[in-house]
Amino acid sequence: MNADEPLSLSGDSAVYRFRKSHRFHTVVTQRSRLFTPVLPCLAGIGCLYQALAGFRDRREYAPPGTLVSGGDCHLHVLSAGEGAPSVILESGLGGICSGWTWVHSEVAKFSRVISYDRAGLGWSGPDPGRKSAVVAALRLRAALRQGGVLPPFVLVGHSMGGLFVRVFADQFRDETAGMVLVDAVHPDQHLRSSAIRTHMDSGFRFLKAVPFLARLGYIRLSRFFRDWGDGLPARQAAEAEAMLADCRHLRSTLDESLAWNEICAEVRCAGGLGDLPLAVVTAGSDVLPGQPELQRELASLSSDSVHLVVENADHVTLVTRREHALRVADAVRHVVRRAEAAPNATSIRGSLFR
Repeated sequence: MNADEPLSLSGDSAVYRFRKSHRFHTVVTQRSRLFTPVLPCLAGIGCLYQALAGFRDRREYAPPGTLVSGGDCHLHVLSAGEGAPSVILESGLGGICSGWTWVHSEVAKFSRVISYDRAGLGWSGPDPGRKSAVVAALRLRAALRQGGVLPPFVLVGHSMGGLFVRVFADQFRDETAGMVLVDAVHPDQHLRSSAIRTHMDSGFRFLKAVPFLARLGYIRLSRFFRDWGDGLPARQAAEAEAMLADCRHLRSTLDESLAWNEICAEVRCAGGLGDLPLAVVTAGSDVLPGQPELQRELASLSSDSVHLVVENADHVTLVTRREHALRVADAVRHVVRRAEAAPNATSIRGSLFR
């Protein structure tokens, strides 16, 4: 899409493709991939392989960004591009900055863009405290300040990242210029849709076993999460797969899932967005019943909102496949332009951190 063209919308007319099973599962094209590693894991060889491969990954996949102080921990931050407002990319559950590669590179063409790893995830330092959206917002803001990234910010949240950016906007409304929610979590989704609740319950139960399976080497040997990097460039897909076999990363992912109810409660206290520019981007494929209605409800958080449905994208490929990620970048561009045109844009741009 040309930068001067309007954003093409399909929120009210999209044809959704609903998934047949409501339970969580990883798409596996070769069933042998799941069963072949069982014997070496039971024999103890998997543990040795996990340790050696983890050491290799730490040498081969150096942090692409820099470590910046977030107050009580260090966050891995990757920055590119120039201009204001600065666009902040917030990953979903278990995500790292590598997953934003296509969006990050495209947004860098028209604005400064920041992707980062939350504490305990990816290349960031360990999380010394409890999982909380408010704590995450304070850490992110401190890291942005430390890195010289000044407001205004356009906040982009994918999946669970949508919860985090809504709390950040509530905590620092005068520094927030706009928001993009990318197939974002609705804080009440598990309460209002039995299909979503089934999917989440089965996924969270499985996630409780994942750190143990990772220590045995099973997650790595089976390449269990390989498909979560589907469509990324080879380097970034390998980085994502390496992190999704790392015991520390997976333990922190589990900890975030265990804090789900508390984080959703924080979001419910945040309220609406008023007239803040908002774009809601929704996956149109592999959709669970109740999801379209909840996504339309997210679009009603602001009086200045648009809703885009990417019909051939699912929850993961919406950001990992280039053709879909470019649609997300279009939505970001739309919000950036709306933010630039806002009457108070100049005053926000000139403000400093308090």
